[in-house]
Amino acid sequence: MSHYWARFEEVNKNIYRYDTRIYINQIDSISSDDFCIGAIVGKNPGSAKGKTSSDLRPIFLNGDKLLPTVKNIMQKSFDLAKINIPKGAYIQVLNLFYLCEPDLDLAKNEAKTKAINGICNTEKKNFNFVWFAWGGNDNFLNSYKNRFFSIQTKQPFYYDYKNNIIQIKIPDEFASVKHTQGLKHDFVIPHIAELLKTNKSLERNI
Repeated sequence: MSHYWARFEEVNKNIYRYDTRIYINQIDSISSDDFCIGAIVGKNPGSAKGKTSSDLRPIFLNGDKLLPTVKNIMQKSFDLAKINIPKGAYIQVLNLFYLCEPDLDLAKNEAKTKAINGICNTEKKNFNFVWFAWGGNDNFLNSYKNRFFSIQTKQPFYYDYKNNIIQIKIPDEFASVKHTQGLKHDFVIPHIAELLKTNKSLERNI
């Protein structure tokens, strides 16, 4: 059983991670009844590992911090909202690019010398909410943020680390967007709990 699932693909000796899912409760296999309750946008996949396959497989964290951090925050948000966690509920993890590399500087260098292997098709979904956590202004990464300006969601948000508030909008490329690293959970849990309360798709799964 695992909370974390994804599809890993090898291209030109590089590993890419697509359709990454954080299940709020562990599952032992993927089901067509599983459903996405929201998404988070990070920089690129880090140290987590998995077997290359055309199917979703469990992820081995290997020291990855973002995935368990988001899982813990979501569990606390469900508790605060007093909503039972539905079976098969997951958070979709989106990235600015999908090259697996825990050292961001090395990932950037790789991206500069080789074509990044496309985007994830899950970016085309309509999400109940999208949490932006791609960090602040970055001359290299800013160009990858543009495609998310038109992502389909009515409830975007990010934690603004300069003003110490939740911003209810899609950030521009220069915004002071807080990554999950070092983020105090209490900064975002109350807001996510309110989003869960307004999600009618959860009511019929309780």
